[in-house]
Amino acid sequence: MMNKQLIKISLYIVIAFGLSGLVMADDSNEAAVQATDLSWSSLTTAQRKILKSVSDKWPELSTEKKQRLLKGVKRWQKMSPEQRKKARKRLKRWRNMDPEKRQRIRERYKKFKSLPKDEQQAIRNKMRWFKSLPEEKRRALRNRWDKMTPEQKQRFKNRLRERHQRRQEMINSLSPDERQKLRRMNRNQRRQYIRRWKANRR
Repeated sequence: MMNKQLIKISLYIVIAFGLSGLVMADDSNEAAVQATDLSWSSLTTAQRKILKSVSDKWPELSTEKKQRLLKGVKRWQKMSPEQRKKARKRLKRWRNMDPEKRQRIRERYKKFKSLPKDEQQAIRNKMRWFKSLPEEKRRALRNRWDKMTPEQKQRFKNRLRERHQRRQEMINSLSPDERQKLRRMNRNQRRQYIRRWKANRR
């Protein structure tokens, strides 16, 4: 039987599961593409090759859209063949998805982007952890989440939000040196540190 902590953390992942590809692809540490000249002729041969499907529309695209596409090209160029294969699969799944589901994912992604940076990173970390689990455990956790009623899901989200707020209060109470020390700890060390911190507050 899976331990409760594992289930809680995993279900938190599942809340954001519908946007996993977007969340994982949009690494908060990656700088936005900064380019003064975004004309088609200014792009490299490799960039033009990847973006050939939008070459006719390129002059009409907004600067923001061009930068976003170039950022995607940069990620694509860094991918291994296996990662590219997965990305193509995700794109195919996205294209075959019904419009309502696509809209729900866009809304979740918009909500994700409105979160503070530390919360976004926490979700990314949990997504990576979730993806590292064996497939049968991931399936079991998704099934458990799917069987919850809307009320149970909402209560669960509220508990997670409260726990996150308490953890954030703890982090804010630490000195910069203590925060740095906490970041360098592994998962078990952090858990023990937080327990000690809570015990000292009582």
